[in-house]
Amino acid sequence: MYVVNLIESNLSDFSPAEGNVAQYVLSHPERVIDMSTKNLADACEVSEAAIIRFCKRIGINSFKGLKIEIAKELNVSSDVIIQNSSFLPDDSLIQVMDKVRDRSVSALMNTMKILQVEMLENASETIHSAKKVFLYGAGGSSIVAMDASFKFLRINIPTFISLDIHVQMMMVANMEPGDVLMVVSTSGKTKEIIDLLAEAKDKGCVTILLTQHGKSPAQKLADIILTTSDEEQNVRIGTMSARIAQLAVIDALFIAVCMKKGPKVYERIIDTHNAVQKRKKS
Repeated sequence: MYVVNLIESNLSDFSPAEGNVAQYVLSHPERVIDMSTKNLADACEVSEAAIIRFCKRIGINSFKGLKIEIAKELNVSSDVIIQNSSFLPDDSLIQVMDKVRDRSVSALMNTMKILQVEMLENASETIHSAKKVFLYGAGGSSIVAMDASFKFLRINIPTFISLDIHVQMMMVANMEPGDVLMVVSTSGKTKEIIDLLAEAKDKGCVTILLTQHGKSPAQKLADIILTTSDEEQNVRIGTMSARIAQLAVIDALFIAVCMKKGPKVYERIIDTHNAVQKRKKS
């Protein structure tokens, strides 16, 4: 195989960082073709510059070029590498659906690799033991926060959320020890999120942040950090795939909390389901 031969013939010349990249590419070529430079750098625990140096070391000028060569050897169309993550004006609806699917699957798989089980365990125990849970998300993240609030309410966890930041700030200002603030922010840089986290910390309350992988101001304030993969944010569909990953983490968190509450929690779920069904029939 062309890429394998290139890598193996240069093994003695790689720096330690480049060697990490080489081992990952050799072990997981099918994953690499769906990754961005940052995704691969995070997986290998190296800098993005190391990825570029690795490519040049084996005679390939760019990371995209490396992915195309790997795709050829895996019998994957190079068009998938070039066009998979971006919309084109002449895309058919089938192509659009394929791209949305591929990016969503990629976001879920990459999130599974970086989400720390210990953090998920801490978050589930914290919410299980909380007196009250306050939730907030700005913009598109509000959808994820609302989904979490609906789930926690179903199992009788006192949950409070407002899409109005002023109302949310008033609620957080009235938090007490034993309460929990959970915020959703893709970037971790939104001012409202940072203000809420700071206020909750001042109240001595535990804070949980659901955000993309990478350093951000919000991460410095949160006690528990649930990370999703860092999907590209531009005119592509990164924002949508990021939301899919966030919702998946919320689902996992909800199930983890249910498991801590024991078998009786399902009575709560059935009761809330029946209450809603009665309303539909009236």
